[in-house]
Amino acid sequence: MRAARLIGLVAAGLLSAAIAFLPAPAGAEPPGAPPTGPVQNNWASAVLYSVAHPRAYPRGVNEPGCRPDPARPRPVVLVNGTLENVYANWSRLAPQLRSDGFCVFGFNYGGQDGSPFQQLGPMRESGRQLAAFVDRVRAATGAARVDLVGHSQGGLLPLYYINRLGGHAEVGRMVGIEPASRGVRLHGVLPLLARTPGLAQVRDLVCQACADFTAGSPFMRETAEGGYTRPGVEYTTIISRTDGLVTVAEARLPPADNVTGVVTQDVCPADLVDHADAVYDDITLRLVRNALDPAGARPPRCHVALPLLPPQP
Repeated sequence: MRAARLIGLVAAGLLSAAIAFLPAPAGAEPPGAPPTGPVQNNWASAVLYSVAHPRAYPRGVNEPGCRPDPARPRPVVLVNGTLENVYANWSRLAPQLRSDGFCVFGFNYGGQDGSPFQQLGPMRESGRQLAAFVDRVRAATGAARVDLVGHSQGGLLPLYYINRLGGHAEVGRMVGIEPASRGVRLHGVLPLLARTPGLAQVRDLVCQACADFTAGSPFMRETAEGGYTRPGVEYTTIISRTDGLVTVAEARLPPADNVTGVVTQDVCPADLVDHADAVYDDITLRLVRNALDPAGARPPRCHVALPLLPPQP
């Protein structure tokens, strides 16, 4: 009975979500260059702003004519997480990276144009979109390689790009924030969807990416073929033990000389940040900036931070 009730709740949630993930109404934003939104200090306010302004971009992103200098030779490409968009994900970090001297680029992928809810489509197609965007960034800036910073699904997609689409020759550093590096179980819900007749089809109507980043999926096996990492790329994963969606084991990459795994609470024990708000947590963002610039790394200022969502058991 409990399993049947859980299946029913999941199905109802997916069907309700299908209605929400429609494009924003035509005319919601004026034509022309994408508008720039204000800096936000928490994930919820950023998401609400992006729903009202679905074409908004963060400050400091995609600046025409930005050229890397010798101190920051690689542009930073930001890779969004599931359901989010470039503004909701990066309105706080992007301006910080620009002030650090990086050329910063971001884009939406895997969703319908004009919708605030992105990164829902098949991840192989999203990987090709990421590869094409990196090529455009390299052409525009003259850089041989880029650094990638991704959140959640955006911390997994670069692995596919690096391992399967030739990205190993075009990426210098890859930083994953609460990344779904080894696939996600989501309290066992995602495997349940995959093996329950009817529910997998409903899931795919809403979120084909959810099938791909499920632990053990064909996409995950393809991504990990030959190993999760490649020589020549420096990897950093940053994960909170109080993340309610991705576990430490799911986020971490296998140990290697070019892999650094950071658990937020090992640095600041009172920072109980969760999955969504990690991209607005000043401690996490300092760890990201340190990973991109090890020579200029500074310890974060530790303080208490409470999670928005309960952690996994």
